[in-house]
Amino acid sequence: MSQVIEKKELKINKIKKRRDFLRVAAGQRKWITPAMIVQFESIPDNEIFELRVGYTASKRVGNAVIRSRAKRRMREVAKQVLGKFAHVGYDYVIIARREIINYPFNELIRDLKWALKRLHEDPVTKMKGKN
Repeated sequence: MSQVIEKKELKINKIKKRRDFLRVAAGQRKWITPAMIVQFESIPDNEIFELRVGYTASKRVGNAVIRSRAKRRMREVAKQVLGKFAHVGYDYVIIARREIINYPFNELIRDLKWALKRLHEDPVTKMKGKN
């Protein structure tokens, strides 16, 4: 009797400390899409078996209600994409752009998948993508 083993999705932890956000930004490895900016950096060796993600929406995106909506959209996209396509041992920061509110949800998913693919195929990527 054979059993089917399904690939479990990775548990996604949140980045909460400012120093971690700054460390990811200092790495200067990012991909820019019309609705978001995706940054990533490897986690220090003592926490290698984690996948962490942080979300940012500045006042340029809009007022508090719009920023909260943008973060909800980013969290849902990350939940659907990062568990399957992200690499363990990296911190990811997703930064909202103004267009994220009116951007179709399926295109957000497509853009995040594309950004992850591009970032991981060229580890020395600095600033590429569409503006």
